[in-house]
Amino acid sequence: MSDRALAHIEKIEWLNPIEGKDRIVLAGVLGWTVIVQKSDYQVGDKVVFCEIDSVFPSDRPEFAFLEKKKYRIKTMKMSGVLSQGICFPLSILPEGDYEIGQDVTDLMGITQYEPTMDKEDTSIKEVAPKKTYPRWLMAIPFIRKLLTKNKKEYKGFPRFVSKTDETRIQNAPYYLNMDCKWVATEKVDGQSGTFTLERIKGRFPWSKDKFDFAVCSRNLRKYIPDDSSFWSVAKKYDIENILHRLIGDYQWVCIQGECIAPNVQGNKYKVTEPYLYCFNLIYPTGRLGSVKAKEILGEFGLKFVPIINEAADIKGMSVAEVLEYATDKSELYDTLREGIVFRSFDGKQSFKAVSPEFLIKYNE
Repeated sequence: MSDRALAHIEKIEWLNPIEGKDRIVLAGVLGWTVIVQKSDYQVGDKVVFCEIDSVFPSDRPEFAFLEKKKYRIKTMKMSGVLSQGICFPLSILPEGDYEIGQDVTDLMGITQYEPTMDKEDTSIKEVAPKKTYPRWLMAIPFIRKLLTKNKKEYKGFPRFVSKTDETRIQNAPYYLNMDCKWVATEKVDGQSGTFTLERIKGRFPWSKDKFDFAVCSRNLRKYIPDDSSFWSVAKKYDIENILHRLIGDYQWVCIQGECIAPNVQGNKYKVTEPYLYCFNLIYPTGRLGSVKAKEILGEFGLKFVPIINEAADIKGMSVAEVLEYATDKSELYDTLREGIVFRSFDGKQSFKAVSPEFLIKYNE
């Protein structure tokens, strides 16, 4: 099962011919462009649109034609046009009424592609070490009841924070019609880490508050310190102490960022040690804007993802133009950047534009 809606019901918005090709055309679906068979679709048709990163089940005969592609949908260029995704007629689904925008990822049996180095064994759950008390103390009935009554267990990814995954501009082209100046930051290609500190109120009025510090990958909390990039940067920057200084009177505080290291994503930035490039500072009141977050976190010696433009004016641009804008050299090293994340100045609205050239170059 995928957290991301990789397959959804959409409509063919337009069809354009491809120079030198008679049997295929370029179709527009939301803000995506995808090559389809000319004879199969008309403008206005409802289709099952499957995004890049979709991995199809290998045991279903209707997807056998994807075997040579290892059942995975990637960004590709053919005859000079960009194709990102694949379309199927509604007949690929069980009979029923389907609405535009409906998520059919699970019905299609689709899972999300993850690079080998980013895969996590979700069958192995790290659990919080259990707190133990002396046997003689637990032998006293009212003490045992007192210590175990309403005991909370803090397991798994912090419930109060969303996992990191921005909406792609192709799925939300309406952002380009908003009357808004956007803070444009570089999308760094690493491993997404989440670091939180939660206040746990004392059991009694005279009890001191306790604090639960969590180190997480994109999907899982990592209770046991190890040599992963997440724990490496947590130790290097003393993030637990920084969060204690940031929490104030709030119930919790969260820092999210991209971990880069020599063994992460092919080390595109040629680093010799782990680094953290923050992109989120979040409180219960909401996510801070990028400019303010960079200022605050910089006071504690934390790096922020490069800010490319504090007032990017992209209103009226097409999706293709935004993707072209996202394609440029990284500010971290002489290499192609992955793309750009656009945020409103207050941090409330955001989306990402991933460079198609980056995806093609790195076979993504």
